[in-house]
Amino acid sequence: MSAFARHPFRRFANATAATLLSAAVIGLTSTPASAHSLSEVVRSSKGCGWSSGAYTTQDSRSAINRKGTRYGKVYLLWSSRYGQNCVVTLKSSWHGTATFTQAVLFYRSSGSGAEGDVEDNGQYRHYAAVAEHTSGQCVRFYGAISSGGHGGPLAQGSRNAWGNCR
Repeated sequence: MSAFARHPFRRFANATAATLLSAAVIGLTSTPASAHSLSEVVRSSKGCGWSSGAYTTQDSRSAINRKGTRYGKVYLLWSSRYGQNCVVTLKSSWHGTATFTQAVLFYRSSGSGAEGDVEDNGQYRHYAAVAEHTSGQCVRFYGAISSGGHGGPLAQGSRNAWGNCR
């Protein structure tokens, strides 16, 4: 009598284990689906808060670390309807895992030269975003994503030059 005949469930168990192992490997190597698109962040009250969803992308920069690894993208957006700029730091690495994520919008009055900034930062799973009324002002932006809490490598994206004066 063969081993399979004496233990009819061994063959089933081995096939099931192989199937589960294959599924686990496929799950680990596939790219996770994006839970939040840029347009969803724009409309979200925790994002830009522009319920109309109308915006223009003024600039964008990859958030990269010192080794050149990309963790996400930093966007500078404009809504003429709301008279606001919005900076969104959208994660592509550790998407869905809470890590330090930051978005900063710097603004300067084209008349008086007065400067200010607004920022959003925290342990976020998907993005950080901040919006501000910036009509009549020039802007620049910065975004950062850490790979794990405050101790992991930091990826950054920014534009240091003033621009998009409206």
